[in-house]
Amino acid sequence: MADHETITVETTLAANPERQLVYSSTSIHERRTRILREARKLLAEKGIEGFSIRTLCKRADVAQRTLYNAFHNRDRIMTLAIREAYEDVNRYMRYRTSAETLDGIVDRLMSVNSRNLRARNYTKAVAAVFFAPSANRDIWMAMREMVDINLRQWLNRLVREDLLEDWVKVDEFADEIANLEYATINDWAQGRIANEDYVRRLITAVLTHVVGAIRGADRDRASELLISIRRTGQLPEYPKPFYIPPEPA
Repeated sequence: MADHETITVETTLAANPERQLVYSSTSIHERRTRILREARKLLAEKGIEGFSIRTLCKRADVAQRTLYNAFHNRDRIMTLAIREAYEDVNRYMRYRTSAETLDGIVDRLMSVNSRNLRARNYTKAVAAVFFAPSANRDIWMAMREMVDINLRQWLNRLVREDLLEDWVKVDEFADEIANLEYATINDWAQGRIANEDYVRRLITAVLTHVVGAIRGADRDRASELLISIRRTGQLPEYPKPFYIPPEPA
């Protein structure tokens, strides 16, 4: 049997790789939070093409020099805004399916991408940052690892139970799933996939890849889901997740 390594999510994206920033006061922390909040709003309204640093500075009430000192460049601001928003939602979202199961993965994919349907400009910006040829590797990794946040518990169980085919490298398998997800997201955001087909196309793309890489009950379940989706045109149904907002400070 192959010796598969577990997958972890560890990368923290530095706000400015050229400066060691210390958020030593409440006012500095609040300013940083305000900038990222306004960046997310601007992305949702204007998309990546209309994301103006001048407009962001005006909305966040900061000077451009202050913003660049804190966040280095435009791509890093957008990436931090996107990544932190995703982590915040994920932190307080409660699913009724286990993250260690295939159905738990499908449930999370459906939930996340159904939300995308309500935010095309924002989602288009997410895909654009992921595919940007000019993005530094740490920026790309921050986007890439958003997929791992929901995948890693399931993948690690497959490793523990020796359910990956012998030729599979778990880190490459995770990369391939991320690429499939972002490519489908980008096709929808660019209008190449209709709204009504978007989530189904994404789920079937991931499941099709999964069928060739795993074995056991999870593979049987992936095949069962694909057959059902093809026959009925309907995605599986799961109990709706619920969001528990953080306690006020």
